[in-house]
Formats: sequence, C-alpha cells, structure tokens
Amino acid sequence: MNRQRPPSGIEWTRVSGRDGYTWNPTGGCLHGCTWKMPDGSVTECYAKTIAERFTSSYPHGFEHHYWRPHALEAPLKLKKPAGIFVGSMADLFGHWVPTEQIREVLDVMDRASWHIFQTLSKYPLRLPEFNSFPQNVWVGVSVPAGQQMPSRGAARALLAYLRHMEKIEATVRFMSIEPLWFDVVPVLEKWLTQHEELPFEWAIIGAATNGRRVFQPKEEWTANLVDLLDAQGIPLFFKGNLDWADWREDFPEIRKLPIHQVKGSFL
Repeated sequence: MNRQRPPSGIEWTRVSGRDGYTWNPTGGCLHGCTWKMPDGSVTECYAKTIAERFTSSYPHGFEHHYWRPHALEAPLKLKKPAGIFVGSMADLFGHWVPTEQIREVLDVMDRASWHIFQTLSKYPLRLPEFNSFPQNVWVGVSVPAGQQMPSRGAARALLAYLRHMEKIEATVRFMSIEPLWFDVVPVLEKWLTQHEELPFEWAIIGAATNGRRVFQPKEEWTANLVDLLDAQGIPLFFKGNLDWADWREDFPEIRKLPIHQVKGSFL
C-alpha cells in the first residue's frame, strides 16, 4: 500500500484526520478514458500516465488486467485505522475483473473492519451484484468519462449511472465529480423531479488536468452544484486543483449507519 502524505497525494483518503493509503490488489484498466480540454487538447487517465512510467509493474501496459494476490493481506497488517482507496490504478469492478477476485478483495475489506475503504468505479452497472457491501466500505461512482463524447451523451450516461447507484446497498455511496467537465446539475435536478433524494451521501468535486495544466469548470457549474448538494444535505470534498473560495473538505459522519437498501427489497 502507498501512504498518501499531506499535503500531496489523494486528499480524500485521509478520512476525518486518519492516515490515507491506496491499495491495488488489482491493476490496469480497459475503460480507455480521455477528456477533451477547453484548449482542444486531449488528456488521458492519470493512472495510465503513471503506469507507462513504471513499466516493470505494468509489463503488458495499462490496458491489461493484473491480479496481485500477494497484496491482499496488506490492510490486515496495518493496525492503525486508516482511509484506504481501493484501486487507484484500476477499476476493481470493471467488466473484465473476475467475480471471484472481487469477492476476495471484499472479504479482506470486511475482515479489516477498523479501516474505511473507498472504492470508485466507472462501471456502476456491476456494483449491485455485490450487495450488501461491508459496513466499512464506501462505494463510489465517477461521472462518465469524456472520451470526447458531447455533453448531452454524458448527461444521458450520468442519469443511467444514478439508476444503478440507487440499487447499491452500502452505508455510504458517493459520486466523484472529477473532473467537472460538463454541467451535471440539470441531470441531478431531473432525478429529483421523480425521487425524494439523490442516490449518494457524499460528493467529490474537482477540476480537469492535463499534466501540470489545470482547467477549471465554469463558475456557474460549480456554484449551482454546490447549492444543489447543500440543499440535499450532502457533504462535499473539494480536490486541491479546484479554484473555489468557499473551501470544503467534509466527510460523511463516521458511525454505524444502516445500509442504504433498495426500497422494497427487505422486510
């Protein structure tokens, strides 16, 4: 596992003052995510860029599935409660990952009950297959990757993502809106016209990057999103690349919460 030391690293792994780590019992990804920047340039997933620098760990390239059973026990050896992001260099729930491998990883998370584990996927269709998630696992979904699709296509995809998220049974479901590359508020508002609440309890918001260059979302996109999520009582965490005056680094309250269950599925 890799320690995420402040002030750098993945900030939101440091849950409410805990030490933060990343853990990659699987590696590689086949999503092929890219984003078109405002200047016309195209950027790719940061994990792919990193993997191509460390070819000894990714001998078949990043677009390949790696299974690392030797890394499975690592969280159990860490006795101090920590926040652990599972799959910073992978999508644990990608369609190419064997079900039995995912269940082995979930079993370790369940056994390491003193940690908070955070998963993040761009394939929410598969997530309900693993209900109910352990109490200490926060289940996240990323906004649709640009892949140079028009924002209208991304909006339709996001609405589908929300339908899958509603079926997830976990104590904390979260949405990673990083990068905020299109206006997501109309999609969330449309959802709320037919539902009492949004299907997640935490949100991460960030800008788009291409190497050292940072592309901020439109100010009204961020402002409207913050207002909507505040009205819903959803805590917000801002990535360090976001340029915003009213700074937020909030987490869901850590306590024994009931698992959010699909309505009508339990007595």
